[in-house]
Amino acid sequence: MRMRRLHRRYDLGLLRAAVLRTWGVAALACGVCLAQVGPPVCAVPAGKQVASLRPQVEPRPTVAATVATAEIAAADPTMIVAAEPMENFGVARYRLKDYADCVGTGGCYWADVDAQAKRAGAELMRLIAARKAGEKLALVLDIDETSLTNYCEMRREDYGFISVPFNEWAVSSEADMALPGTLRLFNEARAEGLEVFFITGRPGEQRAATAKNLEAAGYKGWKGLALREGPEMTMATVAYKSEERKKIVDAGYRIVMNVGDQWSDLNGEPKAEISVKLPNPFYYLP
Repeated sequence: MRMRRLHRRYDLGLLRAAVLRTWGVAALACGVCLAQVGPPVCAVPAGKQVASLRPQVEPRPTVAATVATAEIAAADPTMIVAAEPMENFGVARYRLKDYADCVGTGGCYWADVDAQAKRAGAELMRLIAARKAGEKLALVLDIDETSLTNYCEMRREDYGFISVPFNEWAVSSEADMALPGTLRLFNEARAEGLEVFFITGRPGEQRAATAKNLEAAGYKGWKGLALREGPEMTMATVAYKSEERKKIVDAGYRIVMNVGDQWSDLNGEPKAEISVKLPNPFYYLP
């Protein structure tokens, strides 16, 4: 990978083919950190009934079989086939589920995230080794799909994002599951004396539950937690997160690394010396 001298971004989408995938799935509940690189077994949260969840029709055809069926039909001279300039959303959702569940030929989300965290850890150690005496170094982390995973709720919603249950989930005790690679990076930074700041787009009323879930997931000893308050609720994400990073810099810290799953977590000034983009195929936040 070509390195930039000061500010570098790593996008795992270009490197997925090089990742060695681990297919074992740990039999874990959603409130427990993943011990292996693979999806957790998701339990139904308290207060939700199985009957209220979207039914799953099994077995379904594989993504490859679904695509092959369409290609065969398109080649049939007796068929009049409509132009479809966009991928069928249902097929795309099958593909997404396969990627998150580490099945099929499309890779493994959990292995990709973990591999990216290992790259970040190596770069972080390099920066720490070059620090000057007396410098205050900081690591900045996003929360959703960076520090904590919402996989279980996204899977229950069939990857459709339904805001009310999603936000209920985010503040529940079921949502205290760390992404193992990020937790490992956090602990490496803390062991070397770095201060860690969380900057999230969550609303301020979720502060207490968010802090509790971070602690329960294993993030202990962080320095700051920024959520949107007041006029920040209507700010563009890049502007809001840039402003929060500026507060850290103004407090005398050198932000050596910023980790997020969205480009809006990383863009804007001041930037970290190294910005790390984690894969997130589930949703996009400008």
